[in-house]
Amino acid sequence: MTGPRLPSFLLFSKASTLSLTTFVPEVLPIPRRIVVVGGGAAGTTAAIEARKTDRSAEVFLVTRESTSEYSRCGLPYAFSGIVPKLEALITHPVNFYESMSKVRLLLATECSELLPQRKMIKITDLSTGTQKQLSYDALVVATGASPTLPPIRGIDKKGIFTIRTMDDIRNLEEDTKRHGGPVVVIGGGLVGMEMSEALADKGFEVTVVEVMPEILPAMLDPDMASIVRERAERMGIRVICNSTATEVLGATRVEGIVTGGQSIRANTIVVAARVKPEVAVWQKAGVRTGEAGGIAVDRRMLTNIADIYACGDCVETECAITGRQLLLQLATTAVRQAVVAGTNAAGGSETYFPSTGVSTTRLFGLQVASAGLTTDTSNRLGLMPVSSRVSASTRLPYMPGSKEITVKLLCGLQDRRLVGAQIVGEENAAWRANFAALAMNMRLTVHEFGRKETCYAPPVSPVWDPLTLAARALERKLEVVTRAA
Repeated sequence: MTGPRLPSFLLFSKASTLSLTTFVPEVLPIPRRIVVVGGGAAGTTAAIEARKTDRSAEVFLVTRESTSEYSRCGLPYAFSGIVPKLEALITHPVNFYESMSKVRLLLATECSELLPQRKMIKITDLSTGTQKQLSYDALVVATGASPTLPPIRGIDKKGIFTIRTMDDIRNLEEDTKRHGGPVVVIGGGLVGMEMSEALADKGFEVTVVEVMPEILPAMLDPDMASIVRERAERMGIRVICNSTATEVLGATRVEGIVTGGQSIRANTIVVAARVKPEVAVWQKAGVRTGEAGGIAVDRRMLTNIADIYACGDCVETECAITGRQLLLQLATTAVRQAVVAGTNAAGGSETYFPSTGVSTTRLFGLQVASAGLTTDTSNRLGLMPVSSRVSASTRLPYMPGSKEITVKLLCGLQDRRLVGAQIVGEENAAWRANFAALAMNMRLTVHEFGRKETCYAPPVSPVWDPLTLAARALERKLEVVTRAA
């Protein structure tokens, strides 16, 4: 009868001697610690991608907000009521991070200092004031940007709001319920126009003040932006362009604003001017920034300091058309950069390609989209742009539901490469901008772009797409300009 079987590591012959040195335990590798600072779309995406890349890593996500990631782009729609609850903008509940993604989420926590020589950051719990140090093997900076107030006399009065966070929307809702309208929006860019529409939808009298000759100056040329402005004015929104606000009226609270030598009554002011990259902490520690004010990164989203990556609204992005570094500050750009930064911080190998800044929105019943450069930017860069603009139908005119769409294309005079596209219409603007953006990334000439095939069916799309018509018109204009030269 045999006895119980011994484990193999305890079996030895009579001639052998059992030595404790035989049993050397396996040394397990120390898990990599990845710290992401910034809990917006870029930071959260980077943290999740880091976790996907290295399943054994410790991943910390540090954010000074008391709420986990939410859609900042959805804030105007939550204010207007199109999104019924502000909380609907939250992407993941708090328990998702640790239970599903194994990401340690530190809410209401601010990074106050970076110590790159020690590979450590100092953090402060904003609810208790407790300060700690958190070490890292790789750090991802995704601190985004913050609104700036223009240098206007009296800008510190009560009743003035910026739009960047959920708390901003809550505070604006509370204030407008108590004090009512009218409301002045300073800034006619994307956020300013989206908020002006949201305010008008809620019944407020709205005036938009824009310093440039037309609204949406970073996105559209004036002739294209005027289509959107006219729609806004039809909705009852007053738009004052080419005008600078110089003073906020009122004793301690807003009563009006002075712009262009005239006074405009207002109980509330929404400032939707430029946002500034949050880079002070990182600059102080030696992280290099570029000419546009954002963190300088390579195509791996790596900064000038080893093991420190950056992504989102705080970084500069390489322009696919000019090769220059720009502040694009788009959600689509941010999350794509974050995939690269998070993957590489976890030991992977990803590359971020240059961007055309393709973007879109919906305003006053119109879809607005663009990619590449405007005429003003092209001129400043010395590209000598040539442009064409056509208005056409989104499907064959005899089909019910056909909508007009206006397309403007720009190309360089010398190389004839497509450098800009702007589309305004009631449907299908976004995919046309995407198609044009792809052409710019491929560095197609107008001739090549105008000969790419597009699909056709009477209820869906015409034989000659408006993009194709605009490209062919631009070709003809190029020939005229060339002959004249």
